[in-house]
Amino acid sequence: MKYAIILAAGKGTRMKTDIPKCAYPINGTPMVEYIVNSCKKSGIDKILVVVGYKKEHIKNILNSSVEYVLQEEQLGTANAVMCAKASLADKEGISLILPGDMPLINEKVITDLMNCHQEQGNVLTIATTMLDDPDGYGRIYRKHGKIKKIVEALDATPEILEIKEINSGLYCVDIKLLFEALAKVNNNNSKKEYYLTDIVEILAKDHKVGTFVVADSKYLLGINDLNSLQKVEEILKYQSEF
Repeated sequence: MKYAIILAAGKGTRMKTDIPKCAYPINGTPMVEYIVNSCKKSGIDKILVVVGYKKEHIKNILNSSVEYVLQEEQLGTANAVMCAKASLADKEGISLILPGDMPLINEKVITDLMNCHQEQGNVLTIATTMLDDPDGYGRIYRKHGKIKKIVEALDATPEILEIKEINSGLYCVDIKLLFEALAKVNNNNSKKEYYLTDIVEILAKDHKVGTFVVADSKYLLGINDLNSLQKVEEILKYQSEF
């Protein structure tokens, strides 16, 4: 079975709006709807959407087409995924984890990620891309060619900040091992949050963790402010003309 967890609980303060960021419309369609549609086209059997801030906005958009999971407090991305444990803990198979603010993720990227995960025999596969200016993104840290961890920009040394390969926030992971790893995540970091990225280091100690490098970084563009929103709007408008 194939599952998907979409993280849509955030406020999106920098969007200067009082609705949840993932409910914000792009060319007339709420951004989270783009992601749900891409998951459905990719053959995902069940989609869970993590909601929190003004959750009714998200529910009104997606209705009963998905299952909802409530994150009571915004304690970090690992905590958000952990909220889905009750729905998935007894399941077998793989789950995608997707940010709810990345509307350019399409069916091909998702399908290629899942195929890469299976072909490489990974327990966790991270969708990455290379950026000339990776400022603000978590970096993929390797040692002797093997992935060791993801280092968030705020916690990175100057040496690690030189790395151009970045974490997109899109993952494919074995469900059973996902929740085992999440139980080991702590909040000993600069933001005192439970980072989902910490599962990389936890799983890499005893299991195979790999990457799927997306050549065209535009598919992994996240929307954090009005400038990035405008950029994504222009790309979607251009694509719709062809």
